[in-house]
Amino acid sequence: MTTEPVEPAELGERLQREHGTLWLHRLKGDPFAALLCDIDEDPGPLRERVLAAGPLWRSGAGSWVTADPATAAALLAHPGIGPVTVLPGEAAVADVRVPTGLDALCARLLDAAGSEFDLVTEVAEPLAAGALADVCGIPEDELGRFSEALAACGVAQDAIVCPQRLATTRRLRTGLDELRTLLAGAPPGAPGPATVVVAARTGADLVARTVLRARLPLAAHEAGPTAAAALRAEPPGWIVPLVARTDVETGGARIAAGERLAIVHDGGPGAATAPAHRALAPFHRALVETALTALADRDARLRPAAPVVRRPRAPLTRGPARARVTVPTTPTADSGSAGTTTPQDPPRATAFPAAVAPGAGGGEAR
Repeated sequence: MTTEPVEPAELGERLQREHGTLWLHRLKGDPFAALLCDIDEDPGPLRERVLAAGPLWRSGAGSWVTADPATAAALLAHPGIGPVTVLPGEAAVADVRVPTGLDALCARLLDAAGSEFDLVTEVAEPLAAGALADVCGIPEDELGRFSEALAACGVAQDAIVCPQRLATTRRLRTGLDELRTLLAGAPPGAPGPATVVVAARTGADLVARTVLRARLPLAAHEAGPTAAAALRAEPPGWIVPLVARTDVETGGARIAAGERLAIVHDGGPGAATAPAHRALAPFHRALVETALTALADRDARLRPAAPVVRRPRAPLTRGPARARVTVPTTPTADSGSAGTTTPQDPPRATAFPAAVAPGAGGGEAR
């Protein structure tokens, strides 16, 4: 991610050049570059091509890449390899205390949303932001600034692997400055900017995706198992960016210090997960379970009111940007899956995966 001060014209040229390079290698048949271009709604075939290319190979995009589970486990365990810093200059992502009052916060959000609302912007994102504001001691009159800063920084994880637009990058920088200012007065032990940014984005994504795919209405006792199943079935990030801290030799490759590596996986139990996301798993699960419990208490039967819009240039998180839903006043038959589209970069629409059933999958949340 580009964070050092650069003139807008120079920064814009750099971002265009980097994005153009990805497209060039995509056109040459590089499956990892194609993944980073993020125009394929179903990335499964590209992941298969990444796996078929070998256990560890060098992409034209610049990273050493693997989709092989054994190689991925070896990379994550290697002492000379570590995660790429989400926000340069900030402490690594750590766990987040689950605050009290989440149920009341979610209830207020659903009450205010009414019978038709955007699940992402009116429930999932405010729920994550409100929880983090509580943990960080953000005053109530600063909650609006805090939420706006989190929204601006939401692209930080994807920016590690995919160049963003100039306006988006400048907004990220401004939002990060604002966030650092707001967190300057946080109590001892409160999470730092990197933790807050990752927890907010991935937490909101998981809430929205799980609710959209859950078989509603749920019984209250199904909320916990459904939340756990969701974390097992679909991870917060589909690409794990790593960097060699020293010269290393692994997987038959010699990797110089400073070179990037990337793990690409297809989710499911046992999938390689970024250390940042493992640290945040209890917080993420609490957010998802809270949302599902609140919907269960209302016997809610959500239906899509419009196609779900996925964020562009988001190959790592692949999260929804907007998801308008309605709450029917009378029970209705299952309306099926909603489509997804992404504006610019270019529009497309596909179906959601199958609903996450309570208790589905195996293993622990990663």
